[in-house]
Amino acid sequence: MVMADEKPFNIASAEQEIDRLNRPIKSVIWQAPKGESFTLSIPPTVYPPREDTDLLANAIVRIGAGRGKRCLEIGCGSGALSLLAARQGWKVKACDINPFAVMASRHSAKIADIDLDIREGGPGPKEDGEINQWSGQELHDLIIWNLPYLELPSSSDEVLGPFEEAALLDTDSIGLVSRLVKLISTGKLMTPSGMALILVSNNQRGNDTKRICLQNGLSCREFSSKQFDDGEELTVYSIWLPFSNCPVSTHDEIESTNKVLLDNEGQIGTSIKAKRQLEGKGRRGRNWTSETISFAGSWIVHDGKGELVHSDLQLVGGLAVVDAIRAISNRECSNRIRLKWPNDILLKNESSEWAKVSGVLLEGRSIASEIRLVLGIGVNIYSAEPLEKQDFKIATLNQSLDLDINFGQFSSVISAALSSLLEQKINIPNFPSNKLLKITLEEINSTVLSLGNPIYRTDSCQVVGLDEKGQLQVKTTSGELLNLDEGEDLIWPKYN
Repeated sequence: MVMADEKPFNIASAEQEIDRLNRPIKSVIWQAPKGESFTLSIPPTVYPPREDTDLLANAIVRIGAGRGKRCLEIGCGSGALSLLAARQGWKVKACDINPFAVMASRHSAKIADIDLDIREGGPGPKEDGEINQWSGQELHDLIIWNLPYLELPSSSDEVLGPFEEAALLDTDSIGLVSRLVKLISTGKLMTPSGMALILVSNNQRGNDTKRICLQNGLSCREFSSKQFDDGEELTVYSIWLPFSNCPVSTHDEIESTNKVLLDNEGQIGTSIKAKRQLEGKGRRGRNWTSETISFAGSWIVHDGKGELVHSDLQLVGGLAVVDAIRAISNRECSNRIRLKWPNDILLKNESSEWAKVSGVLLEGRSIASEIRLVLGIGVNIYSAEPLEKQDFKIATLNQSLDLDINFGQFSSVISAALSSLLEQKINIPNFPSNKLLKITLEEINSTVLSLGNPIYRTDSCQVVGLDEKGQLQVKTTSGELLNLDEGEDLIWPKYN
């Protein structure tokens, strides 16, 4: 809770707050997505249901019945979403730092004859007692939070007051998304198989949601969104622990992470990670050499049953590496990362040259009539040797981006990045294939600007697009349109 004598509030704010409390309590009938109505009592300073409430309510309905699992709503306000979740079969706890919101939610629950456990408190810059005072002793299967998302006004004259601003503004120095994510990632709020649904706006802190989640080893994917005429966009994100039910093994040294996974059965998401590969391979049988500190990881991405989530899983791996590197580096480094279609990731090294930091290799093995697919990712973290390998230069994360990241940290981030794009979760929409292709094409266009137009058989080509299979569409100088499925056939003028 922000105190009255702290910015952006002062003693006058407290006096104004007393005046606000003299306003009458409003009775509002809120209609849930399936048509059910709830009568809500809205005292002064309590946030009423609005478009953001409806957007999050639709997400709650979409994930289905709770069947007695535990749900926690943070910042419950009027209590509308907690009431809805309870009617969906969740066992609901709720909290709010505004005591009038707690009072209002309890009253509305009594009117609706719904059992809610509502407490005062919540995550914030000042801890008031232990977490379990507001979240309870048990971990939760679902966490809901309509996060405060308005920007902090430049003048104290423009603020509404401490209680109302708590519902509307993120005044936390590190950001409330960061605070929530840290609690989840350290196992203090959510079960390993649980999920959080949070609503943010497209302001600076809201746009950083996925990056913050990946930094902390959590998967993050857009669940739903709503665009307004003034350009504001509200987004509901789903957050979960990557591949939580899948076996993972870690080794100091291993023959080849891809080979070991292909030789053994496992469910999608099963992974093997190693600090050093002794016989790692790249495309066309090239050797993958391990630097002083490296990451080598492989995941089963298809077990031969059903359809693929995405038609080109190499693109998934490449984008996951790009997302992971951007998550662990500062924003200024974003322009030093390039995806060389379809499976190499380049960084600008210390000499301002483009050099390879990571490669992705998709391999398959036939088992009866099924084909198991394994995605391997190799990343250079640090090298004590000269950064030159035969006919190409290499880069490392720590030296090229001035980082100090270790194997375990990168392992956590890359797993979350891959899961965010690939993992299929019950009741969470898959990452859209058309969005994957769109983002990949944007990365390729940035690569063209940095490396020049690719050359195919001595002919400089213009990149036109990506087809639905992930093949690169190019136009030659003679006007011929080609669909390419092999990146090794291309020469990039400022890299090769």
